[in-house]
Amino acid sequence: MKKIKVFIFKKILFILLIIVLAIALLLIFQKSKNSRLASAVIEETPTPTATPTIEPTPTISITPTPTPISFEDMNKKFGPCVRVEVLTYHHIQAEEEAKTENQTGLSVDPIFFREHLQYLKDKNYTVIGAKDLINFFNGLQQLSGKIAMITLDDGYGDNYSNAYPILKEFGFKAIIFTPTGLVNNPDYLTWDEINQMKDLVYFANHTWSHHNQSGSAETITKEISLADTQLKDKGLNDQKIFAYPYGSTNQEEINILKNYGYNLAFTTKHGNIMCKGKSFELPRIRVGNAPLSQYGL
Repeated sequence: MKKIKVFIFKKILFILLIIVLAIALLLIFQKSKNSRLASAVIEETPTPTATPTIEPTPTISITPTPTPISFEDMNKKFGPCVRVEVLTYHHIQAEEEAKTENQTGLSVDPIFFREHLQYLKDKNYTVIGAKDLINFFNGLQQLSGKIAMITLDDGYGDNYSNAYPILKEFGFKAIIFTPTGLVNNPDYLTWDEINQMKDLVYFANHTWSHHNQSGSAETITKEISLADTQLKDKGLNDQKIFAYPYGSTNQEEINILKNYGYNLAFTTKHGNIMCKGKSFELPRIRVGNAPLSQYGL
């Protein structure tokens, strides 16, 4: 009987051991399965990518083509106004000489210069001087019909040798804008030549050294005032006329000219409408070796 009890106990103990081992194996298996599932989830999770920034669609702005202001509108806003073809020259020299001196961009052949003056005569243009325009602005003179002015910039020596005889041939007035500090220098007019030309040519201020509008107010004032004094000492430029070297200007330079009592100032802006309200920004027409009809005259 005792042996039977021992046997049964051992058998129960063995069964319990088997059950414990089975449970342990089941736990181990379940843990391994969970680990593999977790690993799989981690591997399958996609790497987040940056969200692209959406650039705003640029607004396309169309710049309108400016409408040229009419003579009537100019007259209302800046008048009185008058149409004057202010022709601009520099060197008057033979084309071959201009090529030799590398001055073709600033030169008109005397043959064309004479043709231009003949055209003005044939088309019944009245060639006026600076005083005529000032008088018109001040209500002292009427200007009607086709009107032109002849201007030459920089006071080159060929203005005396080539341009002046042709001006005398037609009896036309002209204005030479003169950088007084360059007078008596090679390739420029002399004071003696200037004195001989005074019957038809008006000599006006073009600064002392052909200085543009850049620089300090002190420098600009000095350039204008030195030329003004030299011209005055020679009995010239009593009407106070000016042309901006290189053509452009600014309000500071205009104010300086006004302080010195100037009446007119010419740019190189293209146009033919002269208005009192724009008397310090007057346009001109630069011409070359071509008929005047090609410049709208």
